[in-house]
Amino acid sequence: MTTREEELKKRKTYLQIAGTACSNCHKTCKEAGVTSLLRCARCRMFYYCSKECQKADFQFHKAFCSAIEEVNNTEEAWYSCKGTESEWNKRKIYQMQLLSYALDRELTNYERHAWLNQPKCQICFKCAKDLKKSQSLIPCPNCQVVFCCCSDHWEKHRSKHNDLCAIYQIMLDCEKIRYLPDQPLWAPEEYDEDKSYPPLPKDWNEYFKWRKASHILQHDSYCRVVTNTLSLPLTILAALKRFYDRNQLHSINDMVIHLAGANQYELLALMAFEEIMHVLPDIKSLQLVMIGLEMFSKNHGFPLKCCPRCTEENRKRVCSMYPMTYHDFANSLDYNKPHLVVGFNTGLYEDDTDLWKPTIECLLDKNSPCSFTSYSKKEAIEDVKILKEWGAKILTGAKENKWRSNMPLVEPQEVDKFYYNNYYITLFQGNANKEKN
Repeated sequence: MTTREEELKKRKTYLQIAGTACSNCHKTCKEAGVTSLLRCARCRMFYYCSKECQKADFQFHKAFCSAIEEVNNTEEAWYSCKGTESEWNKRKIYQMQLLSYALDRELTNYERHAWLNQPKCQICFKCAKDLKKSQSLIPCPNCQVVFCCCSDHWEKHRSKHNDLCAIYQIMLDCEKIRYLPDQPLWAPEEYDEDKSYPPLPKDWNEYFKWRKASHILQHDSYCRVVTNTLSLPLTILAALKRFYDRNQLHSINDMVIHLAGANQYELLALMAFEEIMHVLPDIKSLQLVMIGLEMFSKNHGFPLKCCPRCTEENRKRVCSMYPMTYHDFANSLDYNKPHLVVGFNTGLYEDDTDLWKPTIECLLDKNSPCSFTSYSKKEAIEDVKILKEWGAKILTGAKENKWRSNMPLVEPQEVDKFYYNNYYITLFQGNANKEKN
């Protein structure tokens, strides 16, 4: 299994993508003690504080670097955006198609993230490649991830950016915490001794007090990062309350959770899922089954480390991975009936809709309890609409999720817009059309 450290190496931070931090060690010029960063001569997109860092990063960078070079040398890929956001978006999508062709595979989440968030002028949408050799993009001196191509454009954009620069800086502070190699970002190692769940507390502040982790609230950015990982198990716990009563929840010894469409977000937060066991102390075994095309390889179950108390009491966590669609998994011999199927930030209506349809039909046919989340209200409403078209019986539709992440992420295809993981939640189970019949 790929380690968390290896996964973090592949994903570049916003500062690394902006070219203001080393693509290997994350250090800025000031932190590295150099006057400027060295730009990769081949792709001209990533920067390094030393030759040693460039060499160390090459194993993660090599294939993407070669593909970027090919696109950079394709004149038709850099047609003018004519100063419009829509053309800028169309061009990025077209360029990603060319990158995929050059790689002879689909782009990974990391590669899409890097390409979509590359620096551009906030006014005319020109990238460094669009500028004359004597020109360069000018970064905001405070956040260093927002750019304009000239002083005149900064004058036009400055007042808007000044209102948002603090959010960009919060986002960057959160990234620094996320990329600390030994930073514990998972659940507080406390049991719900009184078995007071359900329900959960009313909000994050009360949750941390309940879990005897009030100290987290004293550090804003750290708290935001913790909510980004704990949003996963807390959203699951909130959904379980809707599908099962108290006695049922506290009688489950072996809990099975299926994660449909799983990707790196869930993988990097694996430790956080132990919170389900801490809130439901009767659980002896928690099975996390991650099904998605972005899983690395088929794995029927490997043990995950537990906290000292869970280990002492012989409680177990097991994770399985299946690099396939959920409906294919459901028709395989490896399928086991879950207590809940979750889909985090699925984008049903806009991403891989043709693949999601047979999965949803399979879930409805099996009458599986389902909890799906969305980044925004617009996405959630569209997701509910398409779920209804496919026959789902909606129990909770496009509701704001109080256990959403509080860590801001920049929307790569809109200027100065932010989103949050698991902002809205939709619960459904069974086929509404069958009930009518």
